Amino acid sequence: MSPIIVGAHVSSSGGIYNAIDNAKLIEAEAIQIFPSAPQMWRMTQHKPEVIEKFNKLYAASDLKEIWIHNIYLANLAADTAEHLKKSIDSVLHALNLAKQINANGVVLHTGSHKGKGFENVVDQVVSALEEILDRSSSSTILALEDMAGQGGTIGTTFEELGILLQRVNSSRLRVCLDTCHAFAAGYDIRDRKSVSSVIQQFDNTIGLENLAVIHANDSKVDLGEQKDRHENIGQGYIGTLGFEEMIHHSGFAGKAFILEVPGYPNTDTGKSNGPDQINIDELKRIRSLKK
Repeated sequence: MSPIIVGAHVSSSGGIYNAIDNAKLIEAEAIQIFPSAPQMWRMTQHKPEVIEKFNKLYAASDLKEIWIHNIYLANLAADTAEHLKKSIDSVLHALNLAKQINANGVVLHTGSHKGKGFENVVDQVVSALEEILDRSSSSTILALEDMAGQGGTIGTTFEELGILLQRVNSSRLRVCLDTCHAFAAGYDIRDRKSVSSVIQQFDNTIGLENLAVIHANDSKVDLGEQKDRHENIGQGYIGTLGFEEMIHHSGFAGKAFILEVPGYPNTDTGKSNGPDQINIDELKRIRSLKK
């Protein structure tokens, strides 16, 4: 069984090539970055020399995978044509950057129906996804992320994600599984039996062949509370045992586990700046265990 890859979301401030050095600082084996400021519509236009520098550093590094996380403002179930257009354009921008830097794919928060119900927005979301895939020239993966359930978010259940994949019917459209989101949405992943059950549910509704990447986050909230609150590995309600079972389950073999955790307070400043090497080392420690 292929071991998991231990990665982290890292800063690319000052130039996306800085993400490579930031990964080295915490000994990450894979990274995730934003294509531009995640809370703004303004799309960063990365200059050719910046892309070239990134690619050279990537080629010389030991990184095994690179993922881009689209901006948070995108909503493919948007109420207005303007918001929908901006959302589609943001995903196209991320996919174009992914192609330029040889990234594995783009992770997307599909959006929110804002209480209207999934069934009332699914046609629009499917149409938007089809447009995005048709208009993007690369073969880069677009991975829809599961959500915790707050605010009518799309993808709170595996069934919703399965419907989107089935209707779009593209080998490029896959899923990013966030462990904190899944747990908050009601999927129990705290021990061997529950992990096996959830992975079987995922396989039945989405298909493990469509699992592209995993966001590895413990949860500050208990099972089914539908709040998106990430915690350091082993310090939340999922706990160390849950991650031991997930990391060593054959269904997740060879996948990149990308950390998006808050990190531990710095001894000098008292501030947390996660993901940090403590969390990286913890995932690697769990990976090294014999099962």
